[in-house]
Amino acid sequence: MPKFKKKNPPDAGLTGMLAHPEPRETRTVFSVDGTALHVREYGDPVLDPIVLVHGWSVALEYWNPQINALARGNRVVTYDQRGHGRSDVGPRPFSERVLAEDLSAVLAATISPDAPATLVGHSMGGGAILAWAKYFPDEVTRYADSALLANSAAGLSEGREGVNRHQDRLSRWLTAIAVAPLPAPPRRMGRSMFRKVALTPEAPLYMADFGQRVSATCPPRVRSQWAKVIQRLDASAGVKALRVPTTVLYGARDGLLPPSESARTAEMVRAAGHLDREIVLPNSGHSSNMQDADAFNAEIVRLRGLSSQPIGLTSF
Repeated sequence: MPKFKKKNPPDAGLTGMLAHPEPRETRTVFSVDGTALHVREYGDPVLDPIVLVHGWSVALEYWNPQINALARGNRVVTYDQRGHGRSDVGPRPFSERVLAEDLSAVLAATISPDAPATLVGHSMGGGAILAWAKYFPDEVTRYADSALLANSAAGLSEGREGVNRHQDRLSRWLTAIAVAPLPAPPRRMGRSMFRKVALTPEAPLYMADFGQRVSATCPPRVRSQWAKVIQRLDASAGVKALRVPTTVLYGARDGLLPPSESARTAEMVRAAGHLDREIVLPNSGHSSNMQDADAFNAEIVRLRGLSSQPIGLTSF
């Protein structure tokens, strides 16, 4: 179990968009193999749902900029991915099939086919949505009516080596440290690493500090094993199966996943006939949900508004 379960959560004492949002309901959902997944719900339960699926090596707190902006006038559902946050590791090796099964279990427990959700995935979370569509295509129109894939790829077109070629030497070194099964680096180094790889060098320090605090909650073995899954992920079949209006959004300065991979994913979604928008944020890195939260949130609201019930955005 991750150590932070017995300590203050990574958003303790924070304010503004990163402040701790109080959930309306906390529940445990069991995946097909019995693994316990930690799920939280926010906002009014009668409104149309938004499901947030976080990325690699973080936890559901990573979505605070979205939960705090959206939950006052919407129903927001999110969960800790397997091995992350308060969710158990489970008995099986990590795989894209496990990603798909976990999301399937969460959707079945929280979403009614009478009110399908806008699915929002960041990084590995976007891969989870595509893996779910690949393995459970019959569930797509039952539980989803739109999707946002942020800083995500259906697979690495050139593998890990291709990613390395798009990174500078420091970014390659920092990424190698991040994917190794090693303890979290010292606080100052960890903040610098996160700022460089997941944000941009000039990003506000409070964002880097928050990202470091959240990522430090992920056990090194979990971080390393999921990194191996991401490197061999092939969810291209999920692109065709995700038969709902889909936005692909990414930062032009992404130092972790090359923007060319997100652009390739957008082209795949376009070829499949599901692309609603491709949005490139010129000044954002990998953590576009923090660096350009207003644009990120506005696009979720726009997608949610494609349904019969328009949903509003609140601000601070």
